[in-house]
Amino acid sequence: MSEDRERSWINLFDDVIGIIIILVAVIAVLELTISFVYALEVLSLGLLAMGFAWVVWAIYVMKRNLYARVFMFITGLAVIIVALVDFIFLSLPPEFLIIYPALAMLLVGLSRIVLGVLVGDVPIWIQMLQVLTGILTLNLAAFIFVFPTASFSAMLVLLVISLIANGIVRLVIGRTDLREVCMQPDEEYAQDELSM
Repeated sequence: MSEDRERSWINLFDDVIGIIIILVAVIAVLELTISFVYALEVLSLGLLAMGFAWVVWAIYVMKRNLYARVFMFITGLAVIIVALVDFIFLSLPPEFLIIYPALAMLLVGLSRIVLGVLVGDVPIWIQMLQVLTGILTLNLAAFIFVFPTASFSAMLVLLVISLIANGIVRLVIGRTDLREVCMQPDEEYAQDELSM
């Protein structure tokens, strides 16, 4: 696969994942009127998509920083595994089922912050967008652990907000040069800088 085709494929992939995440988050809110458990199942589909996206980025995109690559891969797998818990243990009480997507969102928030810090050589607004989205995601997910007596509907809405924020960021990042910077290995990037 040529480099241009690979970048085009990843661009399409990011767009599709971003749209899926946003749609799934909206559907989860609509499902909340029917069943809290079904809403969590739908939310978990969005988390699976997000975890899969992190793994794909770690394998195909993140060549700029080895630490970020390893961290993204581990985080992506962890998010997938944690999201699957709601499907496997569907009979658990709601107070336990809500913990797993919250834990997955904590991992996603942490990953956003790490990505914003480790991946330099991009405009500062992209780094700030990553970090601020990570902080928002961490705070909203942490609310579930800090206030465990809150209503399940309120907890789910907080997770939905963080999911939508991450979906929007995925779409925005897809329109920037972050991917091109990440796909360029350190040595090649240094040589390009010297030749300028």
